[in-house]
Amino acid sequence: MRNSKDQLMRVLTIGLVLGALLFIVAAEISYLQSGPTVDGTIYIQEDGVTTVVEEEVSREPLDIESVVTDSEIIESQKEPANNAWVSTVSDNLNFEKPIDIDHINLLITNMGPDERARVLGSSDLFTKVVESEADNRAVLTAAAKNKLNKHPNVEFMMERSSENMLLEFYLNLLTDRKLPEGFPSDEQARNFYESNKEKQFTFPLRARIWQIYLSKPNEASEEEILNLQQKAEEIVLKIKTGVNDFSNLAVSQSQHEASKNRGGYMGVMKLDGLLPEIKDYILRSKIGEVSDPIETDTGLHIIKRGTILSEEALPFEEVEEQVRQILIKQTQLQLKNAIVEQARADNPQNISEEVIAEWWLNINVEDNP
Repeated sequence: MRNSKDQLMRVLTIGLVLGALLFIVAAEISYLQSGPTVDGTIYIQEDGVTTVVEEEVSREPLDIESVVTDSEIIESQKEPANNAWVSTVSDNLNFEKPIDIDHINLLITNMGPDERARVLGSSDLFTKVVESEADNRAVLTAAAKNKLNKHPNVEFMMERSSENMLLEFYLNLLTDRKLPEGFPSDEQARNFYESNKEKQFTFPLRARIWQIYLSKPNEASEEEILNLQQKAEEIVLKIKTGVNDFSNLAVSQSQHEASKNRGGYMGVMKLDGLLPEIKDYILRSKIGEVSDPIETDTGLHIIKRGTILSEEALPFEEVEEQVRQILIKQTQLQLKNAIVEQARADNPQNISEEVIAEWWLNINVEDNP
């Protein structure tokens, strides 16, 4: 009986924790909506195929001045005329307090500008927001009546969620204030592009590829491998004699789930990322040519080659905005690291390695009695 109660409590705790985490994510999204959009991934649309180029954040140190002091932060904040953001922890934890206009005003005030404009511009959307809050309050009231909010684990996670929100707001506030106006300059953006053009802004040699894949059974016997090879050769024969179409056979015979429903189309693939046996075939074959079965460690591949796309550097004008966002993201990260380092120096947490080792041992003993 006790075990079942403990399990129920764990489930309820996890549910509340997940809800708190979702709230943090929502708050972060709303906050980010009011600032610059940062996306470290460059998406390029080419002939209907989306290619993804991941940026690498440079580790070159920036010349960062001392971070903003606490008094500067307080002085820089302008109170909303309605003081809607002012509240206390005890008010926030009063789950049985009915939803009123002050609560909804506080909610709307803390939305990002775009989201706030959408909600206030539509009475239907505003109604949905209020009804959603009412649903949440009803569930929270039920949880509070069952004293779940007094459970030690729940109390800790609620406090932890509040701390994380304060931490993120503080870091974002400081980084926004310290990010130089007009950063990055045209010269900085151009220099970053030139320094990283070959590695980050150049498409390597690629090819459009179709495949019919037959998987080898684990620890396959010689007889099973021979049967698989015979099946693959029959498929190739049907394609080359025109008895059946490559795409139809891919749908009915291929065991590569991601491509079979697209007629075996694998997309535009980097040649350097292919298995050596397949890369070799692509480089020596002609457009539209279908291979004999190619055996690899995992199975047999029947390959049809499409167009080979040559290496191509993207012009600066096409990626300028992405370059600027990469630089902003990089600088924000370095600013946050500097803020953390200064905060640790100003507010030292004197925890020695010996103490950490002792805690580790003690918690292990408690967790595994």
